[in-house]
Amino acid sequence: MKKSDLYQQLKKIVVITIVLCVHGLFCAYGEPIDITKIGLPEGAVARLGKGGIEDISISPNGKQLAVGTQIGVWLYDARTGDTISFLDAHETSVRSVAFSPDGFTLASGGGLGIDKSIRLWDTRTGEQKILSSGQAADVGALAFSPDGLLLVSGEGGGSGQVNLWNVITGKRKHRLLGNYQQVLEVAFSPDSRTVAVASLDATLRMWDVETGQIKHECVGHTAYVATVAFSPDSSVIASGGNDGTIRLWDVETGEHKKTFQGGSELISTVKFNPDGDFLICGYDYGKEIQFWNVSTGDVEKVIRVPDKAITELLFSPDKKTLIGMHCVGNIHFWDLATGTIKFSIMNYARNAYSIAYSTDGKTLASTSGTGITLWDIGTRTHKMALTHNRTGAETIAALAFSPDNRTIVSGDGDGKIDLWDSTTHEHIQTLKGHTDGIRSVAFSSDGKWFASAGDDHTIRIWDAESGEQIHVLEEEKGRVFSVVFSPDNLTLASGGYNGVVRFWDVATGEQKMTIPKTGNGLSIAYSPNGVLLATTGKSVKLWHVQTGEEVLNLDYNAKFMEEGIQLIDGQKPAIVMDVMRDFHLNMMHGPESLTFSPDGSLVAVVRGNGLINLWEIETQTLKKSYSGHKWLTESIAFAPDGKTFASGSIDGSILIWEVPE
Repeated sequence: MKKSDLYQQLKKIVVITIVLCVHGLFCAYGEPIDITKIGLPEGAVARLGKGGIEDISISPNGKQLAVGTQIGVWLYDARTGDTISFLDAHETSVRSVAFSPDGFTLASGGGLGIDKSIRLWDTRTGEQKILSSGQAADVGALAFSPDGLLLVSGEGGGSGQVNLWNVITGKRKHRLLGNYQQVLEVAFSPDSRTVAVASLDATLRMWDVETGQIKHECVGHTAYVATVAFSPDSSVIASGGNDGTIRLWDVETGEHKKTFQGGSELISTVKFNPDGDFLICGYDYGKEIQFWNVSTGDVEKVIRVPDKAITELLFSPDKKTLIGMHCVGNIHFWDLATGTIKFSIMNYARNAYSIAYSTDGKTLASTSGTGITLWDIGTRTHKMALTHNRTGAETIAALAFSPDNRTIVSGDGDGKIDLWDSTTHEHIQTLKGHTDGIRSVAFSSDGKWFASAGDDHTIRIWDAESGEQIHVLEEEKGRVFSVVFSPDNLTLASGGYNGVVRFWDVATGEQKMTIPKTGNGLSIAYSPNGVLLATTGKSVKLWHVQTGEEVLNLDYNAKFMEEGIQLIDGQKPAIVMDVMRDFHLNMMHGPESLTFSPDGSLVAVVRGNGLINLWEIETQTLKKSYSGHKWLTESIAFAPDGKTFASGSIDGSILIWEVPE
């Protein structure tokens, strides 16, 4: 976010109206839109993925579903699942969304970055109003009062602050005191008299809306309260906790009424059905939705779900559909009468820690939690998801295609390596050896070997055909972040936590040479001709692999300082300020990932602040800079033809960038 004078004023002015022209914003239903082209940053030609999912809200007329993600807000036709539009709502991620009771306003709360504002969007005109921009932590939860005049917000950080806003004046009506831990959910009673909060402690709290005074602190859960819901008549409130119980409380007195034992899993969401006679429950690790009879305490209906980790459930206004959001990235619409899925909205992937092109350039693979997503580059559509059911699997952090494109190897956070058939999409086998998370995997160019590096201080070389472990190479000083084979496959280079690059003989496993203190070891890359090795650190350095001597230092900070000095003499002050701001940002955020172009003429570098720099090696000049991800950029890869490159982010999106002539 630019720290401009305007931004500073936004912190002081409570309500400022801004009209944005966003492609397709709240557009009429018509021709399908190309979701890969909406809201692209400069230099990008496509976006794959819709961002990690955070929250959902259905409009009161049941026509629209808003989905808050780590890249913005997607709007869907809630009756068909068709995409209506994309709202680039915040400069960083969107943590929460809520429709007003009349459907004319959509509220969005920011977070996972510096934009923690609350924004109100007029669904008829597209006009945006910043309700508040001064939150100390993420806006993790939002809810409108039933009359639409008030909005309650809960902070998702350590402060646990809860605020009540007057939507008309833009002023804070009350700061609701008494909660001091992360807010997980907020709710208004249907009669608009009470606000309730679930937070990261074991207490349910309720406040009087008129006075702002706390009414009740309901104690009984033995672990944190994750979710709350009022009955339609406002007389009862239900709370679901990490202890696996649902507890019912009297709203007027705060007294405990009854407890339902849901199971051992975390209860992530509870909702009363519109008639108030059933309470539905979703579990963070379970694969079913339970319908509890409020009077008897019995489970009278169960809907089996295809994905675990249900984090939100909503009823459609016509009472015919149940909408479930899963943190794995899918939204399902169930027919309440039959319990069957009517349609689904899929592929809200998270954490593109690693990406890799197939050697024919037709497929891009990206990590997505404990699975892998395959993208068709020709159509820029989701192709397939590779998943396994291994117990204890953690986030996949590294992957690579074999040279013949038949196999994908992935490294897991639990130290396991998985091999996948990229043609049949079947899981081939799991290889064990590492005792801690894997950071990097790489194939030799002839496809005979692949290497893995991990937090257990080892590099391992494997036979790609049999899966047999050939060598275990010990890193002396700590974790190993990166491995890469030389183009002739005789040498394996590794980058470690201590910044030392080691060169290993692939045949014998013996150490051949070291380059001490090259940088941070996060990423290394051989040039296609095998002469140079690039490393990350405070700057990008290129080394001669035979002598170990430094050949080039592509110091972006120094280049920017030179440009800044030149601009001060002849350019406008605003341009100078932009240059100096970017210079200081780059002083704080060094290179973290890099790769050579297929012809070896360029090096693409991802810096810690998400900026991507494209360096021309022969002239040692910065060819172009790119930015546009909403959260940390973790991975980068050139397409085999060298005309484009892709970047993957923790925000769950992959951007395809055009390489300038």
